[in-house]
Amino acid sequence: IVEVDAIRTLTDAGHIVIACGGGGIPVLQQSNHLKGASGVIEKDLTAGKLAEQIDADELIILTSVEKVCLNHGKEDTISVEQAKQYMDEGHFGIYNMLPKFQASVGFIEKKEGRSALITSFDTLKDALKGKTGTVIE
Repeated sequence: IVEVDAIRTLTDAGHIVIACGGGGIPVLQQSNHLKGASGVIEKDLTAGKLAEQIDADELIILTSVEKVCLNHGKEDTISVEQAKQYMDEGHFGIYNMLPKFQASVGFIEKKEGRSALITSFDTLKDALKGKTGTVIE
């Protein structure tokens, strides 16, 4: 992530930074220049990478649903191992929930003590209180 140093400086100073959204043009550094690359930026995977690079403790991914329906809505907190099993079994659509789980698992596995939360913007306040959302630990 080209701007990670600036993002880290701003977050360290207590600012909320909105960065790395989908729809951008991926770039590669070539000599002293950035060149556009053929590809698509997957916003969930980019969010996980950014959280990793700024050494965040928690990754929050906002989506259109309050929580992921696992085992008919009976599970709100799952382990990384369970998340991997569900991904391997094909429980998540390749273009909707799968990237959210891939980003969450990748982020958590890079450092002990991390977690991820998947919820909607409308329910974020309750999810931060542990009342809803899907937590991966």
